[in-house]
Amino acid sequence: MNTMYQLYFEELLAEFDQYVLEHPDFAKEIPHNAQIVFVDKRRPDFSHWSVQAFGSLPPNDDHPGRSVVYIEIGELIPRRSRIKSPRLFSSAPAYAYT
Repeated sequence: MNTMYQLYFEELLAEFDQYVLEHPDFAKEIPHNAQIVFVDKRRPDFSHWSVQAFGSLPPNDDHPGRSVVYIEIGELIPRRSRIKSPRLFSSAPAYAYT
């Protein structure tokens, strides 16, 4: 498995989980136990890998006959840091030694 694509897949899975938590109506359209395959039109090489890796169910699948659903990634907005008011030190502050 291509490591770069695997990392991108894992990022998409985490983002998709968060999206579904925030938009539960979207999840209602996904059949129960469906195999989810992520595709991204801006990254056709990833999409090809994803379809090859997840688009067909293995013969010994735990849920025979389940649906395969393709989720097109519209856009990932840049992550934002939650850090507020960082400070830079040239040596460790005293509290780091207690």
